[in-house]
Amino acid sequence: MKWLVIALAVLAAFIVALIVGPMILGDKGYVLISLGNTAIETSLIGFCIIIICAIISWYIISKLVLWTLSLVTGSHRWFGALGERKRKRAFYHGLQSLAAGDLKSAHKALSQTTNGDFEGVNYLAAAQVAQSQNDPQKARYFLLQAAEYDSAKVAATIVMARIDITEGKYTEALEKLDNLDEEEANNPQVIKLKASIMAEQGQWQILQEKLSGWRKALPKEDYTAWSQRIAKGKLAEIASKNGAAELKTHWEGLPRKIKQDDAYRAAYIQQLLEQGMHAEAQTLLVEWQKRGPHPALFPYFTQLNIPNAAPSLRLLESWIKQDSENVELYSTLGRVAFNAGDDILAEKVLLKAVKMESNKDDLLLLSAISERRHDSTTALQYYKEGQQLV
Repeated sequence: MKWLVIALAVLAAFIVALIVGPMILGDKGYVLISLGNTAIETSLIGFCIIIICAIISWYIISKLVLWTLSLVTGSHRWFGALGERKRKRAFYHGLQSLAAGDLKSAHKALSQTTNGDFEGVNYLAAAQVAQSQNDPQKARYFLLQAAEYDSAKVAATIVMARIDITEGKYTEALEKLDNLDEEEANNPQVIKLKASIMAEQGQWQILQEKLSGWRKALPKEDYTAWSQRIAKGKLAEIASKNGAAELKTHWEGLPRKIKQDDAYRAAYIQQLLEQGMHAEAQTLLVEWQKRGPHPALFPYFTQLNIPNAAPSLRLLESWIKQDSENVELYSTLGRVAFNAGDDILAEKVLLKAVKMESNKDDLLLLSAISERRHDSTTALQYYKEGQQLV
């Protein structure tokens, strides 16, 4: 409309110039139009005004004709714009209702957005409403609509795969994810979901082969986490099926590179502990941490439960001499000593730990030591202090 106003303003200025100009000059001009026996006489100013009015009338009439035709065909832009604004209001209202938990209002509002261009987001939101209403069939319908949009395809596929997973349809879920193109398949969320499905099905070897190709797409911490999970899964499968002896044989037969991998080492220690082979686990924990505590291995000290924990105790004490303000070292040493039955050492280091920083586990361990001594009063005191901590 802005350009039309400008055009009319220019025409008006032109008309004023035509009228005022000759009046100032004193010469209005003369025009004669002869059509058969009919003659039309007018001044130059009048003729210009007639021409301009004819052009404006033609423009207005042509617009009216187009407007009338658009009403018949149902494509009138005014009505279209009005409908689009209505759909946008319904879209925003649907999202607001969904966020507020008003699923009924959200469903009603989002159902009015099906003819709008929202890049599939309206269908994703409608699918979420259907899921919240425990209607997976309707959710699938909306997700299929969303998948028609390139910008929403990955999200819709992931949600459909998750629905399959909840229904135990792991093969169907993987097929949906595998149907994505190469760029879409490298989405970290797609990779994580694929890995989760393979892990759930115990496909550790396949997952390990796939993981190397996903290294660039995954954040470093995710890649490390999955490496550890694969290692644990493979070793746990061997241990559960064949027992501790076969577990050790399998480990000894692994390539040197794998046996030096921290994820595999941690997984192997975990399986040794679960098989009750605490002495073997202790030997490896001490050997593999001669240069200092390793984040992946250090936590397993607290799971050791053997009478002869001297190697672990000596190693932990040597670390404390190098880092006397490390509370975690004191707590771990206290736990190992407690499990080995050395209550004197355990109490000494745990009291040091809680003095530096109160810890619920340490206080409860001190309570257990007091119980062993049949000192119920002190045990109750430590217990209450521990329960007051988050």
